[in-house]
Amino acid sequence: MTEPMLLPPRLDAKELSTCAPHLTEACTGGEVQLDARAVTHMGALAAQLIVAAARAQHSQGGTLKISAISERASSQLAMMGLTPEQLSEGAP
Repeated sequence: MTEPMLLPPRLDAKELSTCAPHLTEACTGGEVQLDARAVTHMGALAAQLIVAAARAQHSQGGTLKISAISERASSQLAMMGLTPEQLSEGAP
């Protein structure tokens, strides 16, 4: 198992330009864990990126898990009609 990837507090379009390449690089099969405990803002683009990463992982026989998520980020996902589990599964 690898160390969880610590997500930044603000996952908006600006931050994704930095975060996306790291997540893409990590998605080579195996297990990827995301630590979202510090996330205070999760935008729709971030949710899309995580779903795409989970789908990439699953297509290679791997997994993507959100090991921790802040209540605020979880609430923001709920407003989009999503759960952390759905992101991990790669299904909206």
